[in-house]
Amino acid sequence: MPPHQRGSLMKLPVTGSAFQGVTVHVLPAGIGSARCQIFQRQIVQNGGQTESSLCPTVTHVVVDDSMDCDRALRLLKVDRLPSAVYLLKCTWLSTCISEQRLLDTADYSLLNPDKDMETTKDGVKEDVLDSIPLPATQDMKQPIFDETKPDESTETVQDTKDDFKDEYGVSQSDLEALISGLHPKDETPSTATAHSDPQQKPLSGKWVCAQSSQSKVDNHNKHITDKLEVLAKAYTHQGDRWRALGYSKAVNALKSYHRPITSYEGFCTLEDICTKANLNHNQIIGLKHYDDFLDRMPREEAAAIEKTVKEAAQFLDPGLLAMACGSYRQGKDTCGDVDVLISHPDGKSRRGVFSKVLQSLHQSGFLADDLVSHEESGEQKKYMGVCRLPGPGRLHRRLDIIMAPYGELACSLMYFTGLAQFNRSMRALAKTKHISLSEHSLNSDMLRQGCLKVYGGTPLPRLAEKDVFTHLGIPFREPQERDW
Repeated sequence: MPPHQRGSLMKLPVTGSAFQGVTVHVLPAGIGSARCQIFQRQIVQNGGQTESSLCPTVTHVVVDDSMDCDRALRLLKVDRLPSAVYLLKCTWLSTCISEQRLLDTADYSLLNPDKDMETTKDGVKEDVLDSIPLPATQDMKQPIFDETKPDESTETVQDTKDDFKDEYGVSQSDLEALISGLHPKDETPSTATAHSDPQQKPLSGKWVCAQSSQSKVDNHNKHITDKLEVLAKAYTHQGDRWRALGYSKAVNALKSYHRPITSYEGFCTLEDICTKANLNHNQIIGLKHYDDFLDRMPREEAAAIEKTVKEAAQFLDPGLLAMACGSYRQGKDTCGDVDVLISHPDGKSRRGVFSKVLQSLHQSGFLADDLVSHEESGEQKKYMGVCRLPGPGRLHRRLDIIMAPYGELACSLMYFTGLAQFNRSMRALAKTKHISLSEHSLNSDMLRQGCLKVYGGTPLPRLAEKDVFTHLGIPFREPQERDW
């Protein structure tokens, strides 16, 4: 660690005692320097010490979750660690920080005596389990190409690969099935002996590479498989190989099906839904105003809706701010719905006002139907419903009213203005900088373990909308430039 960084760590205020008496060396390989620095700050702030290299004062060595013991020791340039030093996955450190306490190391240790390598009398390392002789009567699996030495790993791989299942219930064999074209259920047990001639044994199963491409059946469900292939590619690009695998398997199954897939039962028209379906409250309202909702409102009508909500709010408190977001703030000529954001600069006068604003709008007849009358997200409150301006020929329109603390106004404005793709891009960019961005706040020093957020970070003080862009290192974009 450079001297100036060590000095800055020493100056950090100690706010906890979770790592009291602990000295940690975080091995950067696989973790990354930025994440290492966040770990080091959290350790020091919670009463611990950090070292940039392995030294006698170190009590815990933390490495990337994907690293094994042998590689860690090679990178540390030692044959073995002192008996009092723990070698742990970084999940241990992340969880300690998240729970603000020192956890037991047993579940995170890489120094498991039942799994580590031991030295034989010849000085050659071998697996402890492999050194135990098997009963002579045990039926041993043999690969069809055989001539394999007993100490090679083919048997172990074959025995264990099908035992592995991830949280989605997908095995390693499923992955191999996509490559080979043979699903595990099509395989037949091999009865070949060590002297079998593989060229004389016909291939069993439905291996794609063993079939003529001219024998492919027509895809009767192309309209479905095209959409599923898009999803499979999207998850592949995101690194979510298991969901990608699930969609790919569905695509293969649908492509090979001998006839089009159609619904067994369902509704063909809106009248069927009205007369036969068991609808909930919101679905009934959606059908009731279906034609009105399909007709996008002109910009002038959206402005009149914003004005109506603003007047109702400022009648209760002239200091309240009310502004329309979404496509109206983007400068669009037409809008599908209206989102009105309400706040107060003093940070407190908004309290108790939300229900009074809704009551006033109901009494005036402006609010026609309620979808979600009161939804809370942190300190934000949200109403979702249907409104209609007074006058003949007016249509019913979707309206959302959000009451937000003034400290969250900048992030809320950006969230409710930008379209989904713009917001996703901003959050993804923030994640690369170890920042958490939401409609509530912009938090620094966030910690993630894979896709799981283990530490939400520290909210940055009151921001203007431009400050969010500045913190992310990109130029400010006016609302009309966020139509992604």
